[in-house]
Amino acid sequence: MNILRICYEYPPPWDGLTPGPFEISSAQIKKGHKVIFLAGGSSNDHYIKKDGMEVKRIGKSLSTYFFGPFLSFDIKLVYYIWNILKNEKIDIIHFHGNTALWFNVLRFLGFFKKIPYIYHAHASGIKFFRSFWKKANYINKIKALFIWPLIVVQDFLTVKTANAIIAVSQKDEDIFINDYGCPSEKIYVVENGVNVKRFAFRTKKASDILKIIFVGILRERKNVEKIFSVLKVLAEKGISFHLTLVGRGDKNYISKLKLISEEIDMDKRVTWKGYIPYPELPNVYAKNDILLLFSHSEGLPKVILEAISCGLKVASARSFYVGGLLNEIVEWVDIEDDEEKIADQIMNALDKKINFARFRQEYSWSKKEEEIDEIYKRSTEKMTIQ
Repeated sequence: MNILRICYEYPPPWDGLTPGPFEISSAQIKKGHKVIFLAGGSSNDHYIKKDGMEVKRIGKSLSTYFFGPFLSFDIKLVYYIWNILKNEKIDIIHFHGNTALWFNVLRFLGFFKKIPYIYHAHASGIKFFRSFWKKANYINKIKALFIWPLIVVQDFLTVKTANAIIAVSQKDEDIFINDYGCPSEKIYVVENGVNVKRFAFRTKKASDILKIIFVGILRERKNVEKIFSVLKVLAEKGISFHLTLVGRGDKNYISKLKLISEEIDMDKRVTWKGYIPYPELPNVYAKNDILLLFSHSEGLPKVILEAISCGLKVASARSFYVGGLLNEIVEWVDIEDDEEKIADQIMNALDKKINFARFRQEYSWSKKEEEIDEIYKRSTEKMTIQ
């Protein structure tokens, strides 16, 4: 099967959701599919063709400089899609994240309708807007007034134009059904996966210091200040720990966090790693004991799966919904609870047992590729019948 994948970026850089579409593409190529990957232009490598993968970058648009890597705003994306469809045999068009606005508009008007179109919803515009608005600073609220309404429009159009929608969690599926009016037979939940060979379990050396890690973009949505306030309670309980923060982000927010760490006398217990490329993350996870994630909103964060696969315990806010095995592994916290209670839950998380054999079976990218393949087949069969 020839797949056209569209995402805001193909790595490098490895920011945001880019490792997921990359791993999905790699798993599909191993199963004999061909993938053309259309992406943004942060990298200088404008064209790559290797091992069944052909990557084409459209370059940066003006909106990228103001709002980030959102191809939703770049109307020239549809020209590149049209050009690929004219010159290549494509069996499936698969969009990831907030990239489909103008494609949806044209498809709604009757264009690009001969090929099955799959939309991969890593989060929804409504969900992020609800959680983001109360916590964002003034500058980010101004940006949000431009970004999120267009993404909500994109989501509504997706429901009208896509043959199938893949949600990464049950909560996102519920939003598409209840808020966007998506028919339940059109949307499927396929949770994120993890490269279980890359993120492999390693035996850790015993230590008197609890080694804690956060991995992700440093913005208000991630609620890292809550991590600091909870760790202050751990310090008062006499627990020795060290926090490693991995990820780049908003400079103003990072300055705010550094000020908080100094005010509560934690700056000597914190290491700021900044951006670390995805292939190097396993070595960083391996040096830690537990991942903390207290976000106001998430899709299904890949960092949780990466951490677990490396043998870490996880305490996370339930800002997204998962079922089954992850419910047994993760210590779920309510970020509105007081710091004392959450500190106790962090210690409880350290006693959680992980069935690694079952985890790797359920969350490998190979397993997720099989689930996506089934959605492709159903969508193609429905179009054939119509």
